[in-house]
Amino acid sequence: MLNNIMIGRYYPVNSKIHGMHPLSKIICTLLFITMTFMTESIELNFFLAGITFLMMIMSHVPLTIYFKAINSLKVLIIFIVIINLIFMSTLDIVVIMILRLILIVIYTSILTLSTPPNEITYGLELLLSPLKLIGVPVNKTALSISLALKFIPTIIDQGNKILKSQSSRGIDYNNSKFKGKFMAVKAMLFPMFVLTLKRADQLADIMEVRLYNINDKRTNFRINKWHFFDTYLVMIHLTLLIFIVVSEVVI
Repeated sequence: MLNNIMIGRYYPVNSKIHGMHPLSKIICTLLFITMTFMTESIELNFFLAGITFLMMIMSHVPLTIYFKAINSLKVLIIFIVIINLIFMSTLDIVVIMILRLILIVIYTSILTLSTPPNEITYGLELLLSPLKLIGVPVNKTALSISLALKFIPTIIDQGNKILKSQSSRGIDYNNSKFKGKFMAVKAMLFPMFVLTLKRADQLADIMEVRLYNINDKRTNFRINKWHFFDTYLVMIHLTLLIFIVVSEVVI
């Protein structure tokens, strides 16, 4: 039931996207999300969808994984459609909102599927490093974001274990009515919350045993190098953002 959520999972393959510097991937993701929120026309949204599909192909990650991520949004998409029908929104607005949601989730999935959690932490530290000048604890902020992304698959795995154990005890999630499903999900939340806290305690103990100190200067096992492809892709995203801003202002 929860296997369709792909955000936070790393898929190790050899591709151009996997070989990029983590900072460039984070910058491209932020620029793309900005573009999706600024785009108000269906044509530009479909153009961004084409770019996203090209990035999916370049990542060499099976397309079925991305389709699982889209499938996990079906409840939210239905909710968006119902809300827009209530407020009598136009078809263009509904399509733009659905496309915007799908594109953001897929592009974020490209980032997490092609970048290990430690590399995401490294990229976030570089991105937020100017904030050190005003006293912002960049290391703690980057570590918190990285651990939050890392714990998404952990929570999903714990939820799947609980669902399987409850199904073995006779709970039918597929054929029960809405009230039965609601009660089953309600019974799943508390043990999932407890198990997640236990995993968090285990992670804290492991970091303490390994003498991890957030205030010390961190070193990386992998040497990250900024290549020409990183500059090329960042410049393409920046150019597209400028083009969209100019197009929206002219319109």
